[in-house]
Amino acid sequence: MKHDAPIPASVYMITLNAAARLYHLLGQLQMFAEVIIVDCGSTDQTREIARGFPNVKFSHHDWSSFSEQKAHALSLCSCEWVLNLDADEELSGELIDEIRASIDADDCDALESSRIVYRWGRRSPYFTKDNWLIRFFRKSKGHYPPRRVHERISITGSIRRTSASIIHHQDMTLDDLVHKLNLYSQLKAMDKYEQGSKANFLILFFILPLTFIQYYVLKGFFLGGIDGLVGSVSIAFYSFMKYAKLWEMQNLKEAEAKYFSAASRGINH
Repeated sequence: MKHDAPIPASVYMITLNAAARLYHLLGQLQMFAEVIIVDCGSTDQTREIARGFPNVKFSHHDWSSFSEQKAHALSLCSCEWVLNLDADEELSGELIDEIRASIDADDCDALESSRIVYRWGRRSPYFTKDNWLIRFFRKSKGHYPPRRVHERISITGSIRRTSASIIHHQDMTLDDLVHKLNLYSQLKAMDKYEQGSKANFLILFFILPLTFIQYYVLKGFFLGGIDGLVGSVSIAFYSFMKYAKLWEMQNLKEAEAKYFSAASRGINH
């Protein structure tokens, strides 16, 4: 494949008020055959920026869940090879070369690549939860299992790991982070509740300190100084809140059942 020819792959992403980094990313993605953007109601310049690039197809889709939103975006891709990105990510030069080589060689169905985190322009010195991800794959070999949050593509085929990386710019303020953790913990608790998971005293008692130790000590977040400390506490708080909300859902359901049972007995008598 000539490097001046478009990469025969579709890039797809879901957006909501992604203008801050979108222009930079779409500039890099001009080498791809098409870019599919599915937006759920941005009020910033996301739409205008997207429509300034000739290989971008922009559309609106009302929000449902992360997995359903991405599945919809995937369904709009016209190429067999597809690449999923978030608006705050970018491709390393090595990964672009790896994508070209994989298409040429046709020797696997998906690439598993690492993700390097940059926080306010500095590379994070510790590992992140999503250190390895499958983002590039054959469209016919991938699908999204239903999840409200923390969606991941499921591949039916061969997967090859590469050392080439995606770069993630994690530039949220603490206020934005707390809002995200609150939302994500609610969505994850709902998923767990529907799957029949249970929360009890032991889980609620141990989940926060054990998660903190796992990330701060075992995953090396202590190397990040105050930033690593804040990150470890944030992840531990998220873990605690998703189980606390699951416990709340269980108790509300039980209280509701008792109420209607008592009301039914009252009517019958």
